[in-house]
Amino acid sequence: MTLILRIGCACIATLLAPAWAQAQATNPYARPTPSTTSAMQDKGKKMDELESFATDGARVLESKSGDLAGDGRQGTVVVLDPRKTGNEKLGEGPGRTVLLLMRDQSGQLRKVASNDRIVPCSTCGGIAGDPFGYTRILAPGQFLIATGGGSRERWSDEYTFTWSTARKDWLISRVVRQSSDSETGKEKQVDLTAKDLGDVSFKDFDPSRLPEVTLP
Repeated sequence: MTLILRIGCACIATLLAPAWAQAQATNPYARPTPSTTSAMQDKGKKMDELESFATDGARVLESKSGDLAGDGRQGTVVVLDPRKTGNEKLGEGPGRTVLLLMRDQSGQLRKVASNDRIVPCSTCGGIAGDPFGYTRILAPGQFLIATGGGSRERWSDEYTFTWSTARKDWLISRVVRQSSDSETGKEKQVDLTAKDLGDVSFKDFDPSRLPEVTLP
């Protein structure tokens, strides 16, 4: 008899429980929990912050956040894709703009440097398509930007920038350029260090001044 009473009480408690509580537990489409909602709001706020730097019809192509200056502060590398006019020709067009953003003492993101020569235009990658590869935060105070493209002869470039405490700026510290022929199988790689590259800041760096990689 006692067992029957316990089962009956459990059933009654379930029936009397608020409908929203049962729906939250069983309905996969129920309103997100506060923690999920907060995460979504934070993500949306961050995107809104980045979008404010995408002016004149540009869009955020990619962003990576991390310790850009090696001092524990969060910064962001943003790649902006300029507005399309519809008249772009293959292999022609403005390069993407790469921004370095840091938070000031009030917590607001501020642009501290930019470069529109590192990432080529969306149609500048040949048959391989868009030449933009990716950005990565390698370590505190260091980030990398990769590009690539081509057709029969493929090419790829990796540019590493490192924060200089003495200069209080990001300097190009390494460049890896590769080229390969898909038919002959010939390959060549050029690895340039800071000694080869000189004292060049992120904002002044121009890949067109680097030595070309010529296949043997």
